Amino acid sequence: MSAKHVYGIDLGTTYSCIAYVDEHGKPVVLQNDEGEATTPSVVFFESTENVAVGRPAKESLSIYPDRCIATIKRSMGDPNWQREIFGQTYRPQDVSSFILRKLASDAERITGEKVEDVVITCPAYFGVIEKEATRQAGTLAGLNVLYVIPEPTAAALAYGLVQSQEQVILVYDLGGGTFDVTLIAIGAADLTVLTTGGDHQLGGKDWDEAIVDFFVQRFAEETGVPAESLLEDGEMLQELFTIAERCKKNLTTRESSVEAIRFGKDRKTVELTRETFDRITSQHLERTLSLTDVELAAARAKGYDRIDKLLLVGGSTYMPQVIDAVKRRFPFDVRQFDPNQAVAKGAALFGYRCRLDEEIKIRFAELTGQPRVDLNTAKAGAPQLDQARRDVALAHGLTVPALQAVLAKNITNVTSKSFGVVVINGDEREVVANLIERDDAVPKTVTRRYCTVAEGQVQVKVRCMESARRDAEEVEITDCDEVGQTILPFARPVPIHSPVEITFDLGPDGLLKVHGRDLTTGGEIDAEFRTASIMAPHEEEAARARNLAIRLA
Repeated sequence: MSAKHVYGIDLGTTYSCIAYVDEHGKPVVLQNDEGEATTPSVVFFESTENVAVGRPAKESLSIYPDRCIATIKRSMGDPNWQREIFGQTYRPQDVSSFILRKLASDAERITGEKVEDVVITCPAYFGVIEKEATRQAGTLAGLNVLYVIPEPTAAALAYGLVQSQEQVILVYDLGGGTFDVTLIAIGAADLTVLTTGGDHQLGGKDWDEAIVDFFVQRFAEETGVPAESLLEDGEMLQELFTIAERCKKNLTTRESSVEAIRFGKDRKTVELTRETFDRITSQHLERTLSLTDVELAAARAKGYDRIDKLLLVGGSTYMPQVIDAVKRRFPFDVRQFDPNQAVAKGAALFGYRCRLDEEIKIRFAELTGQPRVDLNTAKAGAPQLDQARRDVALAHGLTVPALQAVLAKNITNVTSKSFGVVVINGDEREVVANLIERDDAVPKTVTRRYCTVAEGQVQVKVRCMESARRDAEEVEITDCDEVGQTILPFARPVPIHSPVEITFDLGPDGLLKVHGRDLTTGGEIDAEFRTASIMAPHEEEAARARNLAIRLA
């Protein structure tokens, strides 16, 4: 029986970290080679054969801006993003794979164990395409990605996996580049996501940009140097962002920060007070509060009026303005919960739980001489199941009650997107009819019947779309993103209004499978979508071999 670890990885916009569950059943974040718990999500291409990741790469941003890539998470799933460096084209998955390799290799030096099985987190509102791109990043890094799970769910696991008190918590997760707000009900036997929302283009980097704009304007006013001159100079711009991040951190404990700015022959000191900082960033903070209000309303519509705790997660929640505003706005028990590490720890716990569950099933099969079956390993059952639990607990240095506490929680997630197909409505217009709606519990399988619109059709095009719209029977195509499309052919031409059955199967990992069936001629098709932003299998294999051949400096 293997006791090999499953590692949890918080693949963040600005910082990432990796965790595992130790021999005492406690989640632990592993330090990188620089002795830090978090690693800057920055990649520096030193040459065709070497890349640097983390602190050394971040320090190279201002010197080699054309060969450094930061905040790549904001571009995950974007089919139009690519960067050519040293004649080689890289996509978001490629860049993220180097960050993952750095985390894994540093962890291996601490544990002495090869990092293989991982659970990677992503923003709660990531759709099918972004999640698949995240999974591909792990594959390109040589990892076996067991699951891609939402960051707020991971944070809630870190907080509530062994909580027995029934409560509803709100996870306010403000990271470096993304914002999530999720409501979760925790019970003795269940952890159920109720609603989730957010903005993948809102995070601490927006606060940094506001500071940069402030410094540039002050510098321009005092020196006469046009603001555009500073912003158009790549090296200077990166230096300004470095200054802005330092200034922001200073203002978490001080009332003002003074920074020296040098450009050409000019040098000026600029002071930023916390009061001014709060004012110039207030629109970003208000956006997070408004998004939180939206999710609270959605929870009330489901019958959840009482919120017991609000957990502040993500490095940007260290800012005093965030803590103060949340406490003023919401009459809840507000707690800052391990902002930088909770997500990675929760992912590790999720992987640990899955590993224990799998090992019990394997041991049960060994004891009974039967093939491995799907069973509820947390509930009482046959004597062989009790024995399997004792054996697995012993192998992991756990008591049986401690093992049961980990397995007891039934985790139910929701979809952050609605999924539908393009149909012709009564006005003869193309619209999207949702089969699965945002905040539906997953896994979920839905089958709907539609019909052909012309006489003698020989096929139908099945266009699958996703959107952030809730409870909308008809959605405008312009409000949706296409997940993919496929053709369902008929064995012969069919009459108008012939029935066609479409089935959407949304798995617990948020990935969508589509089945089409022609009820007239019996034709069927299973769709496997490959959008422009997702690598085909042969592309994925080639990129994996290329990326693993590049040395981490």
